[in-house]
Amino acid sequence: MKTWLQFSIVSLLFFCLPLSVLFSVGSALAVAAGDEAGSPEVAIIKVHKRPAQELLPQVQTILSASGRASVDIISNAVIVSDHADTIKKIRHLIRRLDVSTPQVTVTLRYHQAETRTRTLSTSSGISGTKAGLHITSGGFRRDKKLQITVSSGSTGFLMVGRKIPFTSFWLDLCSRYGYRFGWLNEYTTVGIGFEVRPLVLDNRVDLSLVPRLSFAQGRSVEFTRVQTRITVPKNTWVQIGATNSGMDEVSAAILSAGGDNDQAKVLKVMVRVH
Repeated sequence: MKTWLQFSIVSLLFFCLPLSVLFSVGSALAVAAGDEAGSPEVAIIKVHKRPAQELLPQVQTILSASGRASVDIISNAVIVSDHADTIKKIRHLIRRLDVSTPQVTVTLRYHQAETRTRTLSTSSGISGTKAGLHITSGGFRRDKKLQITVSSGSTGFLMVGRKIPFTSFWLDLCSRYGYRFGWLNEYTTVGIGFEVRPLVLDNRVDLSLVPRLSFAQGRSVEFTRVQTRITVPKNTWVQIGATNSGMDEVSAAILSAGGDNDQAKVLKVMVRVH
């Protein structure tokens, strides 16, 4: 009934009013139609377990064309101005996202296998069927573990060596991967290790490892071109590679603290989610 009445009014005005007036009437009717679709509302939605600022980008993806969203840092809330149906969707989204961020413990383990055989033989004071005492030792294994706990989706740095001499070996390595910063020549020592970023995906963890050199004054070189990215199960040791088999030269150099050790090292990783 209302639609028919509006049509009759427009038809009557079309024949009776000037064109400029018709445009004004049409605009008013369009605004009225928009109001019927739902006037904008304002909602203050509290976030309890995460910083509201983290959720704002995802909230903005579902706003209507006229919608607006901001964050009140003091109350940790998202403030939304939009139509009621959109605000309802945003409330549902925030409820789904407002959960504690999992903490992930990443453990890197690298070991060096050697065989050292030593035989000790003596017959002094020994009686029995064998003429002497023979002791043999072998299969010596050097093992090192590095561990860090970070939030899922965040980045941490696992330090393999803190004050490694910054020799021409490292300078040449940086140059070959495109890093030719003048300030590199200012340093005599460097920290070496891996930048790690775990992301929890159900019962697995997506893990990225980037070889990194860390200098004073917050300077660093990240070898993103040789980034290792794997998906690993929780609470299980997974072998990433070995320095003498398939591992990139930067990671191999870091594990060998400069590449001057010929013994092969095996790199493994395990993640635990808390």
